[in-house]
Amino acid sequence: MLRKILVPVTGRDSDRAVLAMGFTVARIFDAHVEALHVKIDARDAIPMLGDGMSAALIEELMKAAEKDAAADAETARQHFEAARAAAQAAVTQSAPGPGMASGWFKSVTGRIDDIVPAEARLSDLVVFSQGAGRGDNRMAVTLESTLLDSSRPLLLAPDRPPTKIGGTVAIAWNGSAECTRAVAAAMPFLLRAATVHILTAHTSSTAPEEGGRLADYLAWHGIQAGIHVVKPHDEPVGSALVARASELGADFLVMGGYGHSRVREMILGGVTRYIFDHPSLPVLIAH
Repeated sequence: MLRKILVPVTGRDSDRAVLAMGFTVARIFDAHVEALHVKIDARDAIPMLGDGMSAALIEELMKAAEKDAAADAETARQHFEAARAAAQAAVTQSAPGPGMASGWFKSVTGRIDDIVPAEARLSDLVVFSQGAGRGDNRMAVTLESTLLDSSRPLLLAPDRPPTKIGGTVAIAWNGSAECTRAVAAAMPFLLRAATVHILTAHTSSTAPEEGGRLADYLAWHGIQAGIHVVKPHDEPVGSALVARASELGADFLVMGGYGHSRVREMILGGVTRYIFDHPSLPVLIAH
């Protein structure tokens, strides 16, 4: 069951897509959206300063950074209020909530790539823009560290998120532990879906019978799924999977996220990187 949805916001235009996606899911499950804005510490915003810089100039730079951070927080709050009002969601901070979609805005100060993964661990789902990090390295690191270090599923929202999701769900499946976690996280959506498709890529690392094994498992949950083998040929596997999902009319893709972290350097697998770099339909991804 989905009850708490975390939506990191920045005060930029991308807030609108992730908040709309978050509240779309909240309305399906009568869940709570927590919009989280992380203000950068002014001391982190100032580059390494040379000995020749005066105390007065340092103070001026610090005040300017604090002013910018406060302005971003206020813009993020306005984006949240607009999305909440559009979704007709209640305002509440504390559980168990009003029995309908609800939301709350929270702003804290610190490192966003530390705070968001920590907050995500006590959330059921975390919504990011599928293009998070374009022109913003902090958000790119935050997205990847949340995927790899929070143990929670992410929902990647395209730039223009649909107003309804989950009618037709496609699962990119290869039998891995990451895919297994993604399917488990997506079960609330799968149980509500009118149609479910299983996509297996014809590669040396995926056994031909994998799709059938997942279909048998889903049948025990009352979910009847079609099986489709995708042959990438010369195109990237990620591209082939997304193209087939689109052909089948899927409005929601479920997949495993691959990679590992190495002292804040995130090494992502090829399919995962493709999905991050090519926004299309909403994607639930789990590591």
